[in-house]
Amino acid sequence: MFNIMKKHFNILGIIICLYIFLAFLPLPIGIGIGLDRSWQYAISRAALEKFVFGKDIIFTYGPLGYLIGGSVLDQNFYPILLFRLIAESITFCITITTIIIQKTKFHKFLLSTSIFFAYLLGLSIDYKIIFALIMILSWENIINKKNIRLWALGLGSISGLCLLTKFNIGVCTLGIIIIVILAKIFQDFKYKSNLSTSLFALSDAVIAALTSSFLLLNPHLVENFKQISLCIFLASVFGILFWLIKTQLLNNANRIDGKFYPIISFKNGFYIAYAFAILMINFYFSPLLTNYLKGSLEISSGYSSAMSIVGSYWELGFAIVGLVMVLLILIQLMREEFLGLGLALAFTLWMSFKHGYVRQDGHVHFFIQSLLIISSIAIIKLRNRFKLLKKITLIYLFSIISIYCLAPTYFGQPSVNMAFSIGQIFSPINVINKVSALLNPEKLRLNINNNSNLELSKVRLPDKVLQVLNNHAVDIIPWEISMVESNKLNWQPRPIFQSYAAYTKFLDSTNLSSISSKSPDYIIYNFTAIDNRHPFFDEPSTFSYIACNYKLSSELNEFINTPALINLIVLQKRDINICSSSIKTKELLLKWNQSTNLTDTSSLVRASIKFEYSLLGKIYKTIFRAPLVNINIDFKDASYSSFRIIPENSENGIIISHLPLNENQAFSFFQGHLNQRVQSFKFSTSNPILYKPNIPLILDSYHILD
Repeated sequence: MFNIMKKHFNILGIIICLYIFLAFLPLPIGIGIGLDRSWQYAISRAALEKFVFGKDIIFTYGPLGYLIGGSVLDQNFYPILLFRLIAESITFCITITTIIIQKTKFHKFLLSTSIFFAYLLGLSIDYKIIFALIMILSWENIINKKNIRLWALGLGSISGLCLLTKFNIGVCTLGIIIIVILAKIFQDFKYKSNLSTSLFALSDAVIAALTSSFLLLNPHLVENFKQISLCIFLASVFGILFWLIKTQLLNNANRIDGKFYPIISFKNGFYIAYAFAILMINFYFSPLLTNYLKGSLEISSGYSSAMSIVGSYWELGFAIVGLVMVLLILIQLMREEFLGLGLALAFTLWMSFKHGYVRQDGHVHFFIQSLLIISSIAIIKLRNRFKLLKKITLIYLFSIISIYCLAPTYFGQPSVNMAFSIGQIFSPINVINKVSALLNPEKLRLNINNNSNLELSKVRLPDKVLQVLNNHAVDIIPWEISMVESNKLNWQPRPIFQSYAAYTKFLDSTNLSSISSKSPDYIIYNFTAIDNRHPFFDEPSTFSYIACNYKLSSELNEFINTPALINLIVLQKRDINICSSSIKTKELLLKWNQSTNLTDTSSLVRASIKFEYSLLGKIYKTIFRAPLVNINIDFKDASYSSFRIIPENSENGIIISHLPLNENQAFSFFQGHLNQRVQSFKFSTSNPILYKPNIPLILDSYHILD
């Protein structure tokens, strides 16, 4: 009787788990309009067009990024659906397994509650993958001397694939693996154990990550497999050479030192040669991975200053309190036998804190989700002797769940009706619709396409515009890439295809190099920007090139409107550059809030501004975020404006002499009328101690030939 009841409970448990899985399962979405939905379309389109990421396209998502963050197109629907279904299923099963294997009911309740609320707050697939890895590492004795190299190879390969979906996932997963193995090496050294297995495991993880990422980074897969096959062939030859040396040349009488004789083998020869070959291919002969990593790293590092938003200080303080408490638990965890796990959790906590509070808006949910899961795992693994610290942390977790689920407006976040959200998520109709979609994917694809077409109709250009653009190469500035699909344009993008994301000198210069060497015939331009930036400041040198080499289209010399976008401007490539070489250069050294006048406003003047961080500022930016920098401008007509400026790319030279304030003035600017002249300007920041007090400035004047 007891066995029958247990069997029924098990079946009921499986049904409940399946229901929860389906309730939270995110289905693929189609093409939409707006800033975020446009980049989602762009990465799908770039993968379809076989653009090389790191060269043709530079973004935080890689060539496989469309699988987790891209829009559905006709050609990628089934790969996206299959990948997301597999990824969601695996991460969910790992989560359920981790809950089941906990030894006490309280631990099961704590972990399941934390994960449940993390899901309610919108835990994304990238964080699900990261936490699935952490949960596996938290299992008892899952990695030991016997299997550490197999785990290193497997997880290293997965992290290489993650790197090609989204840069941050790859960095976090590979970072976690390396941290865990380094901790194992430290413990082996501390207890005078054999280091060789752990050292080889570290090498295995890196080589596996390099191999898997190299295979799929270049869209020309056949060429990739040829190069990997060549590596394997050369490594095999080298291995055979090692074997011949050992068996044929080194006889018993001529053996070298006994310590080194066992090392000379086919396996070691193959390993050394393959490692050397894969490194040379990735970083010398075919440096696509190097370019991809460099570009993604530039975007990630520039994000801390260019995209920072300051929110509620109470919210930030509350988060720091939680951060400190969890770090105290992790320190105790590291002092016990969980050094690797503790360091991995601390690394992930820092990554999520930076992700959440650089742009302190809805992004804070990334940190809250991570804090819930990380603290629960840490409390479960920590021994019972730290009861007071555990109780305080549990009270904090209860508080943070209560605030963000019931009263987020207290911290300046938008209000949510959590009861309504839960009702929607777990409503039978929601689950039935998802089951129906999975059983009839073709119907789902048609529904997504219909929704996409409805959205795309909002950015459909007038027929007269399409007749002019015809099959000419077109780029779009600043971000509405969805117009490419809506109007079947011949898209020729800059590598950083949305202007606001050219955060650094390198990224802006990359765009300049692209647009100057392979100029599109037309640019569809919209005079707009985010975060109170001036549109001319987003990609300084690139826009300066556009200002000098493009003009208002002679056939479309009026604003272009669509149902969702108004006052678009179509720019046409000029025959010649109308900006002469710099006719006058002036070097200045300004202080914060020190005003400087522009004496020559008849010419086009660019300002190369070098903001330098103090030592404290460099540390602060690395750990957290950079404070906002503003440029305060007085115009000739006695008006005043203040704009945000990006410290990392302003050295490339922003246009400073003439700054339109609306679409009409921008339209006039591209007609050749240098209006809205600047009288003077100065720089300000909320926290000047994070920057050096002196600001080097170079003013270059250009005579306009037109």
